[in-house]
Amino acid sequence: MNEFDNFTILYIEDDEGIRAVNLRVLKRMFKEAYEAKDGLQGYEIYLKKRPDIILSDIKMPKMDGIELTKKIRQNDKETKIIISTAFSDEKYLLDAVELGLERYLIKPLTKRNLLPALQKAISHIKKEKRLYFDENFYFNYSNNFFYYNDEEIEMTKKELTLLRLLVKNRDRVVTYNMIEQEVWEDDYMSINSLRTTIGFLRKKLPCNIIKNISNMGYKLKVER
Repeated sequence: MNEFDNFTILYIEDDEGIRAVNLRVLKRMFKEAYEAKDGLQGYEIYLKKRPDIILSDIKMPKMDGIELTKKIRQNDKETKIIISTAFSDEKYLLDAVELGLERYLIKPLTKRNLLPALQKAISHIKKEKRLYFDENFYFNYSNNFFYYNDEEIEMTKKELTLLRLLVKNRDRVVTYNMIEQEVWEDDYMSINSLRTTIGFLRKKLPCNIIKNISNMGYKLKVER
């Protein structure tokens, strides 16, 4: 598995020959690689497919790359957008900075200039989809599991459900009643059984992220 296998990309280029060549490469790299011949078609595909990354030319018919990016950025600040152009233009560079582009690439697109831009975009996506407790310990929002050194931490169903509940309510105290309803469901939860579960859970985690709030419940400790 390569680093792009779990991600999707939309490639927008009005030159059919260039698009065909680069699309073959992108299809080998990504889980899905969509294509569009102009900005308007690209925007329609973006709305339907919601790709992780958009790689777009600037000068295109119907809607250019900057117009397209502005339209997307009205409601979406997260999708990673890489713009390519045949020449450097100061006006476009200024627009690129304001629109939060991942990279502004000068054509031709090659492994040397495109690969670092794609790697940077993927790195940012991964970080945004994770809640880090320290450098190597994190919660992955994509699949709702906890990892240490990129290895999934094994937990019981109760332990995992409890930690997920704490993450979901990371800015407030999770009360005993909330824990009983969400984790124990229809079973009775005693304070001793909860403390036992918390104790086993703390032993499995690389650092203590569960803070006891006296007579109320528990709260997640996120220091990063």
